Amino acid sequence: MRIFDNLPHIDFMKYKARALSISWGIILICLVAAQPWKGSESHVKLGMQFTGGIDMQVRFKGDVQQDTVRAALGKGGLADAAVVSYGAPTGFRDYSIKVKARKGQDEKDSTAQINKIRNILRALDHTTSGDPRLDLNTESALALTDQWMKSNPLNIQGDETALRIAYEPLVKKIVDARDKSALLTSYSQLPSDLPKVLADLVQKNYRLGGLAFQKQESFSPSISGEWTRKTLTAVAWALGAIMIYVMLRFTWSFAVGGIVSLIHDILMAVGLFTLFGFEYSVPVVASFLILIGYSMADTIVVFDRIRENSHKPEYRRTTISQLVNDSINQTLSRTILTSLSVLFVAICLFVWGGPALRDLSFPLVIGVITGTYSSIYIASPVVVYWEKWFPRQDSLKQKHA
Repeated sequence: MRIFDNLPHIDFMKYKARALSISWGIILICLVAAQPWKGSESHVKLGMQFTGGIDMQVRFKGDVQQDTVRAALGKGGLADAAVVSYGAPTGFRDYSIKVKARKGQDEKDSTAQINKIRNILRALDHTTSGDPRLDLNTESALALTDQWMKSNPLNIQGDETALRIAYEPLVKKIVDARDKSALLTSYSQLPSDLPKVLADLVQKNYRLGGLAFQKQESFSPSISGEWTRKTLTAVAWALGAIMIYVMLRFTWSFAVGGIVSLIHDILMAVGLFTLFGFEYSVPVVASFLILIGYSMADTIVVFDRIRENSHKPEYRRTTISQLVNDSINQTLSRTILTSLSVLFVAICLFVWGGPALRDLSFPLVIGVITGTYSSIYIASPVVVYWEKWFPRQDSLKQKHA
């Protein structure tokens, strides 16, 4: 923790005005680029949890082009469908398909729309054209269970409940094997402990098509509106609780500095998140809440050292700038080492976490960087300016210069 002891003393407060200008300038640029005031026409990408609609992730075996998928959906009456391609293993194509809910759309309409999308995508799969059998890769677990309950190949005795108890675990094994490989390409991928009669039945009645639905979610507009309200409420409570704590724990200058720093970190993370084209979802908002807590924790460490030093005799006659500079330098080792340990984890999640974690981890990466920066160049300069402009006898008991 003392790896910075041999470094020269850094005069952080010398550049406080420049740092404040650069930070808020970046936030302003992000705001202008995002244009949130344009509503649905802005560059802010909201997930289906907030707007309502259908969110699918599909995998094609073979070279099914993105334009082909988009054109097929448009021809089927879904011209507003967003089709995004992302990394897939060799020989496959993975796409994210999102269709926003229409005004007044209910759950019944969403189900019909999902079936329509699935049928359009099935028509693009030509790997087993001419094979009339059902496709095991796209058959739902419920449909497979119902079919086995009806034919009862294992001759299970009992009522419908007994049949369901017997066949549901076996169907789950097939679905788990399908999910593990994302798309079954060979019957040898079926579970090895599947009863032979069922394995033979699967090979007889089902083909292995070149399409798999990896993810399928549907959100009605009413549920999305409720999620939006709850999400904003959670963020508001978190901000309010932190602000009240800082105001009660420290003097007014610290409270103002902490609040300004917190607002800066949120705006910076949100601005860069939007500028880089990431999509807002409920898990992403959770990562922003983590960001809020981490940012304030780092700021409080610096504030606590400033307050501690303000009571030492050697700082009685120094300027507030000198007090803050020394306090930052004394906590610099702890701040950087702690931030780097968190940053390494966040970067690993962003680089190797895949599409599912990329949107979630990006705010953490930005938040750790801006949180460390703001503790030094946002919160601390605000304390200096506040003590200089609004001196009080009970503040830090320093000469203000």
